[in-house]
Amino acid sequence: MKGKKVVAAALSAVLLGASVGALSACGGGRGNKMVYWCFDADMEQQVLDYYVNAKELGYEIDIEVMTLDNMLQKLDSGLRTGKNLPDVVALEGTTFKRYIDGKILEELDDMKPLTSDMYDYTVEAASKNGHLYALATNVTPGVFAYRRSIAKATFGTDDPAEIQQHFNSWENFLASARALKEKNYKVLSSYMDIAKVFFGGRSSGWVDGQNNLVIDESLTGEANSLMETAKLLKTENLSNETAENTAAWYTDISGTDVFGYFQATWGIRSNLERNCTSATSGSTSFGDWAICEGPSNFFEGGTFHAVIKGTKWKDEAKDFVKFFSTDATYLTNWAKQNGDFMNSKSCMQAIADDAEYQNEFLGGQNPYNIYMSAASNINGEIITQYDSTINGQFKAWATNYAEGIKPLKSDCIAEFKNSIKGIYTSITVK
Repeated sequence: MKGKKVVAAALSAVLLGASVGALSACGGGRGNKMVYWCFDADMEQQVLDYYVNAKELGYEIDIEVMTLDNMLQKLDSGLRTGKNLPDVVALEGTTFKRYIDGKILEELDDMKPLTSDMYDYTVEAASKNGHLYALATNVTPGVFAYRRSIAKATFGTDDPAEIQQHFNSWENFLASARALKEKNYKVLSSYMDIAKVFFGGRSSGWVDGQNNLVIDESLTGEANSLMETAKLLKTENLSNETAENTAAWYTDISGTDVFGYFQATWGIRSNLERNCTSATSGSTSFGDWAICEGPSNFFEGGTFHAVIKGTKWKDEAKDFVKFFSTDATYLTNWAKQNGDFMNSKSCMQAIADDAEYQNEFLGGQNPYNIYMSAASNINGEIITQYDSTINGQFKAWATNYAEGIKPLKSDCIAEFKNSIKGIYTSITVK
């Protein structure tokens, strides 16, 4: 399971003020069916392969797959009216915080003992006022994926440990980008790919305990910040001038000019492997990739399962949530078959220690030790319900600065603040 980058629908104030009574009419399934909403076809396949086909349930699971935006819109509408809601829902990592509320979701406090083998940030992020409201099935640390052939041509080696030394700080990242340029390569397809790294590596979230907007120094500082690094990548022509998730960005994956991509664990398969062969020429970069941690730890996305308040299928829904975060057979097999990084330290350590496990797309590399190191440094305290929208707004003004549309950084920061004032009246912007 994975997280996808989306523009999420805003959660209405009416939803947050919904009473338990209003929500008690939700759920109940359709006939003898428990209803599950999810935002990716992989999730449906997981339920069919590992849950429905492997268990004698005595009931059916009605699986509804839709885009994340559509799912959130339907969920918000159902929560306002108390009608047409699922019993269990897959929530995505950049948007799920808005639903972590006892008026919306069932408490999962009896599952707290199960979280000892999970990554701490996933538990912290799914908790509020001492209560647990969701369990993450996967963990999504970010890494720097790079082309082995280009690494050898530029740095004389493709060994992940040695390449990491060239990219272990933003200073070294820029120096290595310039070395790549001298060999006629681009360090990234899109220079703004670095934004997700900076957002995930902040010390402070966007909003503090008093609901004040907080702009972390790592985003705006005079040296090695997001805004200054993006500007250097742009003005020195170190990237390939594409935009993330566009056709040109995907085309560069099978090309010969771009060295690397910042990707969460799920993106290695979903973005890189699935697009590594050119549909026109047939050329492929399969097997020519490897990963290292890169200049900073970050994370992107994730899948959290939760039970809707008032469902008549409460016990069945809780069993469902428990399975997809704790069943060792499922977690291990799905990880090995799909390269995903799951929310079990012991299962992932076993794969990391498996001398026979190799990821063929990554040239035979076993990436799990790197994934585990990156995951252990994720700071879940910076996750807020506003992240998707505010991240997008900051990227827009950082882009304007990098491209000289607004040449003064102070002006861009001021415009960013004004945009947040206009979107969120509940946030104090100083």
